[in-house]
Amino acid sequence: MLHDILQISGVPFRIDDFLALSIIFAAIFGIVIHFIREIVFGRRGKRWDMKFDEVERYSKVQIVVHWLFLIFLFALLITGIIIFKIDYFNTVYPPIGEMGLRMLVAYHWYFSIALLDLAIFHIIYDSIIIRKYDNFWFTRVDIHNLKTIVRNFFGVSQEYPRIQKLHPMQKIFHFGLAITVFLLGFTGLTIWEPFLIFTRNIGLGPIESWLYIQNSRYLHDVFTFVLISLMIGHFYFSVLIPTNWKVFRGMTHGKLDLKSIEENKKDNSKKK
Repeated sequence: MLHDILQISGVPFRIDDFLALSIIFAAIFGIVIHFIREIVFGRRGKRWDMKFDEVERYSKVQIVVHWLFLIFLFALLITGIIIFKIDYFNTVYPPIGEMGLRMLVAYHWYFSIALLDLAIFHIIYDSIIIRKYDNFWFTRVDIHNLKTIVRNFFGVSQEYPRIQKLHPMQKIFHFGLAITVFLLGFTGLTIWEPFLIFTRNIGLGPIESWLYIQNSRYLHDVFTFVLISLMIGHFYFSVLIPTNWKVFRGMTHGKLDLKSIEENKKDNSKKK
C-alpha cells in the first residue's frame, strides 16, 4: 500500500516523493524546535507578549484580499496535488478519472489566473490607492529588530523590540511567499502547451525540451512543496502561538484586540 502511494523517481522530470516529504519534514522540524523554545520552555522563562506601536492593522479590502489569496492558493494546491498523484487518486476515487487530466489542468489554470488578477489588484490597491505598500519593505529598523529577536530567541539577551506594525519575520515570509508563487507561476507557464507553441513561433524551439522536461516541471513540483512548507509555518505562527493571536485577530477584524490597545496606551504614556 505504501509503495503504491509513494512515487520514488517514477518519472525522471517529476520530483520524487522522498524529496517532497523531506521539504515538508524540514519545515515541521523547524516548527518543533521553535515550539519547544517558545511554548515548552517559554521565552525568557515566562509568558510574554509582543508590543505594537500601531493598533490599526488592515482595511476591510486588505482582509478580503488576504482570505481570497488563501482560498485560491488552497484550490491550486488541491488541484496540483491531484495532478501530481493522478494515478493514485484515480484508484482511490474513480470520479476523478472520469473528470480527466485535461479538465483538472484547466481548473488549475483558472485558479492561477484568478490568483494573478488578485495579486495585481493587491499591488495597485496597497501601493496606489491607500499608499501602504511601504509597510511591507524591509528597513534598517527591521534588520536591527531581527538581530535583537534572534539574540533573544537563543537566550543571549532578554531584550525584545517593540514592533511598529509587521514583525520582521512576517515581512520575510511575505517576500518568500511572493517569490515562491512567482516561480510557481513562471515554471507553470513554461510547461503550458500554448506557451511552448509560442516559443516555437518566435524561434526558440531548441529550448523546448529544457523548458518542458528537464527543469521547469521538476522545479514546479519543488516550489509546490516549498509553498506547502511556507503555509504550514504560516498556520503554526498564526494560530498556535498565543502571543500572535491578537495579530491573527487583526487579519479578521482589522485591529489589535482591546487588551493590546490598553497595554500600548499605558506603555506610551509611561514613555512620555
